[in-house]
Amino acid sequence: MGAIISAPISMVATCAGSICGSCCAGIACNACGCTCMLPAKLTSVIYIVLISLTVIAALLFEFDGGDIVIGGKTNETASVSLTDQMKNAISSGATTAPQSFWNDRFWCKERYPHGWIICCEDVCGGVYSVYRFSFVLTLFFGFFALLTSVPSRFAARAHRGYWIGKIFLLIGLLVSTLFIDNEILETYREIARYASFLFLLLQILLIIDFAYTWNETWLSYDEEADDDRCCGWKAAILVSSAILYLGSITAWVLLFVYFGVSGCPAQQTVISLTIVLSLFLTAISCSKYAPHGTLLTSASVTAYSTFLAYSALASHPDEECNPMSSSGEETSGLVVGLIVAAVSMASTAYNAAGSKQQVLGKEQGADLDKPLDGTGTRSDGETEEEEVGTESWWYFHCMMIACSLYMAMLLTDWTAQPATHNGIPVTMDTVGSWSVGLPSFWVKLASQWVALVLYGWTLLAPFCLRESRDFGIEFDF
Repeated sequence: MGAIISAPISMVATCAGSICGSCCAGIACNACGCTCMLPAKLTSVIYIVLISLTVIAALLFEFDGGDIVIGGKTNETASVSLTDQMKNAISSGATTAPQSFWNDRFWCKERYPHGWIICCEDVCGGVYSVYRFSFVLTLFFGFFALLTSVPSRFAARAHRGYWIGKIFLLIGLLVSTLFIDNEILETYREIARYASFLFLLLQILLIIDFAYTWNETWLSYDEEADDDRCCGWKAAILVSSAILYLGSITAWVLLFVYFGVSGCPAQQTVISLTIVLSLFLTAISCSKYAPHGTLLTSASVTAYSTFLAYSALASHPDEECNPMSSSGEETSGLVVGLIVAAVSMASTAYNAAGSKQQVLGKEQGADLDKPLDGTGTRSDGETEEEEVGTESWWYFHCMMIACSLYMAMLLTDWTAQPATHNGIPVTMDTVGSWSVGLPSFWVKLASQWVALVLYGWTLLAPFCLRESRDFGIEFDF
């Protein structure tokens, strides 16, 4: 009798489950196929927010991560009934074999004899968890750099749409990195170490552009205000410049106190060059050879080059000349690095289309494709998605790749921590001793020199090339 009653119920439940699964699969497919087109600037903001959330998650896993296990140890001493003991014995016999097969991959299996291990602390914690987040972002933006490399409507949709599918792609990539050995990520880390030079180079270009825009915006506010009070926008520019220069001067003194001590000629040379070149470029920006130069831009570049000098000196392995050689760069260095990166990325998001012109220059004939009256050519029956023209966003995704690679270095203090030490997986306890090295020192120092040279060229290029090219700048001589 019970079989007669349970059979239809079982059939109905199976049918309902199949229908529900088919509906969920259909909904997921439709969601992934939804274009969901967004404006270009909003799209750039979303990508920046994506990187910001990934940075937060990477920091949480780096400092608070550990073993991730489903289930755990059962209470063997608890008094249970005979029926419960029989159920436990049956379920234990059914799950021990596959559970053991799965957990045998992990070195921390002895800690969790009754749980399903997802990853141990050397994978889901410490610096290698940061490398996984960075690696996922690099693959993600690299994939879309390829999709958007050729100007087309497909490239525009790939960049500005399919957000549900992008979320599933990110989650899938992140889960797949759990199966990558830390030894492989060591190779990725060394690639990121030297490739971070590209982001530092890109960052100075964006910071110079941001400082020029900052100065021009406040000057326009001052002109619109038409007020001769002493506390106008020009005064705000002078105060901001003074704050940046005072901060740089204070940092120069501290660099000499902590790094440029007696018996450290290399460190003294780095600090001295930073001071001399910064003051020289400031003088050039205020001279008649660079009438377009601004004090605020020079102050911003000075502060940035000073930060790079500090970061480079903190990475030098000489213990006598680097008080941070055993503990690594302090938290203040991480905070400043995040702020500088956030400013440069915010500048990219604010002017999504202009970022390509800032980095690569304006394409010839780019404005000829636009209607003279500023209107589009969309017909009345054409939808907004059909109105999307041919676009190419490979340069934007290349910038995001550089940012993702730099993230692996910045969040881990440019560490060279090995995956194993004497055959034992290295955990979060020995990060500080691996945070210095000559490769990181030279990458940061070279980026500082290139930054200063590039800023100097932006000041002197109009004067040096005035006979062959018109920059729209007039000289008084």
